Amino acid sequence: MNYQMIWTGHTRTVATTADLAATLEEITIQTSTGLPMAVTVLPAGHEHLTPYDDDFPDCLEVGLGHPERAFVRWMGHDGGYGYQPDLPPGPAGLRFDYGGQPIHPEPHELRVSPPAARHAVEEFITTGQRPTHLLWQPAQ
Repeated sequence: MNYQMIWTGHTRTVATTADLAATLEEITIQTSTGLPMAVTVLPAGHEHLTPYDDDFPDCLEVGLGHPERAFVRWMGHDGGYGYQPDLPPGPAGLRFDYGGQPIHPEPHELRVSPPAARHAVEEFITTGQRPTHLLWQPAQ
């Protein structure tokens, strides 16, 4: 299955781990000169939908590009934020670019390391399921 990765001004189709690696590298280069990015990862063909549409698919929103912290949000059944239990809450005030607007994740939403966030995206595009290497807390 193909997936779309969408972030401010960009959409990339990802079908393989090589596609994913190239896209993650592109995001890393872009964030080196600005804010980290909030990236939506969803099955291809659904990028025109919003979370308010009845047929919106399970997907991930991932904060990428900060050197120490990331977020992983599951937008599906049993939605919520992924976290690593051994990682304390992140610092307050971190901003991510979400479609050209800054968002400010809560410290408890930033309990994911950048490698674990990348792994979550890889697991999702491989299985189509909520990543299993993170624990999950309900969205508040």
